[in-house]
Amino acid sequence: MKKLLSVLCLLLLLCSCGNKPVQEEEYDVEAGLASMKIVTPKGAPVLAFYDQIENENYTRVTADAIPALWSTGEQSPDVIVVDISSGLKAIENNAPYLLGAVITFGNFYLAATGNDDNAVMDKGDSVVLFGNENALPGKIFHYIYGTDYDEELIYVADAQMAAAALASGKDLEGNEVDYVFVAEPALTGALKKNEKASVYGDIQKEYKDLSGLDMIQAAVFIKGDVAKECMYAFLERLESSINAAINDPSLIAQGLSVFEGDEATAQYGFNPDLVVNVFNKKNALGNNAMGLGYKKAIDIKKDIDAFVKVLGLTETSEEIYIK
Repeated sequence: MKKLLSVLCLLLLLCSCGNKPVQEEEYDVEAGLASMKIVTPKGAPVLAFYDQIENENYTRVTADAIPALWSTGEQSPDVIVVDISSGLKAIENNAPYLLGAVITFGNFYLAATGNDDNAVMDKGDSVVLFGNENALPGKIFHYIYGTDYDEELIYVADAQMAAAALASGKDLEGNEVDYVFVAEPALTGALKKNEKASVYGDIQKEYKDLSGLDMIQAAVFIKGDVAKECMYAFLERLESSINAAINDPSLIAQGLSVFEGDEATAQYGFNPDLVVNVFNKKNALGNNAMGLGYKKAIDIKKDIDAFVKVLGLTETSEEIYIK
């Protein structure tokens, strides 16, 4: 009887061990963050990653290199920063990414070359825009100023060429121009070269006065297969570092000091000394002139939907947001 009881006890013990749930290994968030591959275009978005310059997993590329990154399978980066319209279009085309945050809120300005006799932009004045009629500058310009200037619009390839037109007061064919739609920090550089030039309109304020909402530019997209814990931790740290830089711009100067001179310009797509100077300025809304900031995307869905509507895109679905 004692032997039988011993056998029964042993069987019960074995069964209880077998039914005990296996504890999953705790996810290592720090290791996950350290391995995340991040890609941003050169230019203003680099400012948000001033503390990641020496991170070997952080890469800065020209804007035209980003479209190919959305669908490169396992080789595609964990984080892509790009203008919000391009990111949303990529997701529509089945790119496996989610929208996490917006980190730039406008660095566009309309500048006068000093050639306009009455110093008031009216019908018949020539206006230089960069990109084409479907690009963001053209869309925003038409939203704010309408179609009165369409016959005199002059499109150039990029912000640098627009800045060159402001600096010289002439287009590529040597014809005088009156106004130029341009972005910081190229604006500041051009104003130094043309003493007659001045800022005519702060596009961020013009947009907000008209729409009641903030302008949206660069956004952070995170690959859908990244662990949720890692997504949240990444965005929290990004928010913290951006807010720290806004409160103390010297942090950006320190971070960007990793590279100097021509190498810095090649790495960042701008002269860091010039950008730090611009960052210290305020725009008409009281924000830094480079438009750097941080807002969780889902929290400003209304702003995003209003902005993409200006671009001719449809309202976003909550399914594409990191919540």
